[in-house]
Amino acid sequence: MDQPGTQSVGARCLTTRRIGGANRPSTSEVAHINPPKTWGVRGIDGPIRAIVDLTVERLTAHRSGLIIAVDFEGHGIGKLLVPLVVRREARKEMPANLATLRERLERHCGSIAMLQYRRP
Repeated sequence: MDQPGTQSVGARCLTTRRIGGANRPSTSEVAHINPPKTWGVRGIDGPIRAIVDLTVERLTAHRSGLIIAVDFEGHGIGKLLVPLVVRREARKEMPANLATLRERLERHCGSIAMLQYRRP
């Protein structure tokens, strides 16, 4: 994040991903936040911009579920890549990403009741 401490709408973060054999930075901005229940970020630069919304649902007094909705918006060449490649690759990557997240959460927080990915 571009600023330490509690985040608010408009805060930015820089993510670097390896795409096509090269490191590609992209900037995202907090689009909405209602801690601790919901928050979302939107990509603001580059040809492929992620739109990510997260929702925490209380299931019991000691367990919660996390729903992650991910989609993409294309700009320039990204308008072709999003429907042809990007969404398909994201669907393939998400199970491993969720498994890694579950492992990390369980290691630090105990049991996790539900992790769910909503596909575009």
